[in-house]
Amino acid sequence: MSTISPRTRLPVVLICDDDSLFHMAVKTSLKGRCECRSAYNTDEALAILRNQSAEIILLDVKMRTEDEGLKAIPRLKAANGEIAIIMSSGLKDYQTVREAMRLGATDYVAKDADPEELALTIGRVLERNSLLKTAAQQNFEATTHQRQHLLVGTSPKIQTLRKMIERVRLSNANVVIFGETGTGKEVVARQLRRTGADGTLLPFVAMDSSTIQSSTAESILFGHEKGAFTGAERPAKGIFEEASGGIVYFDEIANMPLEIQSKLLRVIQEKEVVRLGSSRPIPLEFRVICATNKDLEAMCRAGTFKDDLLQRLNVLPLELPPLRDRQEDVPLLAEHFLRRQGATAEKVKFTDDAIAVLQRYAWPGNVRELCNVVAYVTTMTEGPEIDVADLPPRIREHRPAPGALTAESGASSSDNSDGFYEVVAEFEKQLLVRELTRFEGNVSRLALALKMDRSHLYTKLRQYGIQNPRKA
Repeated sequence: MSTISPRTRLPVVLICDDDSLFHMAVKTSLKGRCECRSAYNTDEALAILRNQSAEIILLDVKMRTEDEGLKAIPRLKAANGEIAIIMSSGLKDYQTVREAMRLGATDYVAKDADPEELALTIGRVLERNSLLKTAAQQNFEATTHQRQHLLVGTSPKIQTLRKMIERVRLSNANVVIFGETGTGKEVVARQLRRTGADGTLLPFVAMDSSTIQSSTAESILFGHEKGAFTGAERPAKGIFEEASGGIVYFDEIANMPLEIQSKLLRVIQEKEVVRLGSSRPIPLEFRVICATNKDLEAMCRAGTFKDDLLQRLNVLPLELPPLRDRQEDVPLLAEHFLRRQGATAEKVKFTDDAIAVLQRYAWPGNVRELCNVVAYVTTMTEGPEIDVADLPPRIREHRPAPGALTAESGASSSDNSDGFYEVVAEFEKQLLVRELTRFEGNVSRLALALKMDRSHLYTKLRQYGIQNPRKA
C-alpha cells in the first residue's frame, strides 16, 4: 500500500525525462495517487513551471547532454523555490547523487526501482514538504504575534519591565498585571505567551471579566454537556479547556462577580474542571494571567474580592507605568502608531512642534489614547506633515499644571519642585525605608502594620530598590 496520503487534490509530479517509455511506466505506477505531467527536457520543464504548479519534479540526471539534469537544478529551484526534486538515473553513480543533493535535490530513485519504491519515495518527499510548510507557517504566526504585540519604548521603566517580562515568561506561575486603563495590560499578557516544542504558539484565551454573569458563568468557564440546560444541544468546552496547555487571560478581574470567584479559585487550586451537567473532572494544565486597574488588596479588605483568590493569582505581579511617567517614549509610540495606520515615513510624519505638544500632554487615557489621537490625525490631515494645528483641540490647548514635569526640561516649570507622582513616590520610598528598619527587616510584620498584601509590599520594595537590612 502506498504511503501517499489521500488529498482533495492529487499532488502533481512533473516527469522530466527524454525516455517516453519511462514516462509511461511512472504514470502507470502512480495512477490514482498523483497527477503526472510530462516534459522531455529541462527547457520544457521550466516552461511548465512558469504557468503551472507542481509539488515534485522527477528529474533524469542525463538527457540530451551528460549532465543536463544536474545543471538544471538551480534554474528549476529558482522557478519554484518550494518544489522538491527527485533525481532518477539508470546508473548508481553515488558521486552524481551527492552532487545533485548539494545543488538542491531532495531525494534519489533508480529508474529500475519497483513501482512501490517510487511511490514510497514520493510519499516520503510529500510528507517532508508538508512538515516544512507547517514549520514555516508556525514561524510566521509566532513572528506576526510578536510584531502585533510590541512593547514600544526605551525609557528606563519600559526597559525594566521588558526584563521582568522575559523572566516571568519562563515561569508557569500565575500573574496579575496592574496598570491604569490604556497602559497596555493585554499587550504585556500576550507577550507572556510561549511557543511549544514544535514551534506552535500555545493557546491564549481572553475573557472580559465584566461579561461573566452568574447564570452563564459555569458554562462559559467550565463547559457543559449535552442536555445540561435548555438549548444545550451538544457538548461544549469552556475557556479553561480551550486554553489547555496555554494561558487563560481575565481582563479587569476586579469586575468578576464574587460568587464566581469561589468557583474560579477551586479550578485554579485543583487544575481540573467539571463540565456543567457532568460529575467527571477533567484535568488540565493552564496558566492564569489577570489584569486590573483597581486596588485588589483594598477590595479584599472591603469584602468585594476574595483574599484567597488574590493569593493564588498574584504570584508574579507586574506593574505597568502610566504614559505620563515615561513621556520620553511618546515620540516612538506616535511613530509606531503612525506606521500601523499605514503611513510611510517618506510621506507622513509629525513635526517637532507637534511632538513637543504631545509630550506636554498628561495622557489620562495612556497609550490607548495616544493610539486614538494618531488615528484621528492620520484621517483628518491631508498634507505630508502633522503639525500642532492638526492635533485634537484637547491636546493642543492643554497646559501643564504649575510645577508639573515637562519632557523638555526634565524638571518643574516653577521653583524646581517635583510633580505630584514624583512627590508621592519619594514619600512612599522614605516611609518604606524607615518602617522596614523599624521592624528590623521583618516584611510580614511591616505588611501587617501597613495593611498591605505581602506580595505587593515586596513589589514596592523592588520598585524602589530598597534592600532588606536582614539580607544586607
